[in-house]
Amino acid sequence: MAIRKVSRMGHPVLRQKCKPIDPNHITGSEIQQLIRDMFATMVEYGGVGLAAPQVYEPVRLVIAGGEEDDEGHPRLRVLINPEISVADPDDKIGMYEGCLSIPDLRGYVERPAAVHVEAYNERGEKIAIDLEGFSAVVLQHECDHLDGILYIDRIEDTSQLGFEREVARFLDLTEEEDEDDSEQEASGAD
Repeated sequence: MAIRKVSRMGHPVLRQKCKPIDPNHITGSEIQQLIRDMFATMVEYGGVGLAAPQVYEPVRLVIAGGEEDDEGHPRLRVLINPEISVADPDDKIGMYEGCLSIPDLRGYVERPAAVHVEAYNERGEKIAIDLEGFSAVVLQHECDHLDGILYIDRIEDTSQLGFEREVARFLDLTEEEDEDDSEQEASGAD
């Protein structure tokens, strides 16, 4: 397990459409090592999720968090070749997002509040999951990376983009973030 360097905005790997992973290769040593490295990197950098292009691998693999298991521990999902469908396009949730590839900035983004995702997990099994709220936002943020989209591309009002410290001091954070400081620190961030 290795901690990898995180690509930053401006590097071309973050702006390309990533290639699907052959399902027959998921349990192979190369993909399994990438998954382990991504977990280690995400933990080291304090992310809630991470997409493969953020560690210079242009393949369709994400780790997405934002929810807890029954014992209150963070639940992180490995999703390979994810396909997202929106539950209700008119039902939106907005929050200040951040990104390991765009350090120290936050921007207000509105996204669908609930999604359905179909993907392969780290064992090569086909899975289907319904997510809503914060975990849905994290998943959409990470999957955007697979198509070369950064959260700043989704900001409608650039006056709601700023450095983390200034955003926390001067901009109107969502009630959801005010209720839970840990989510404020990591809302939609990878």
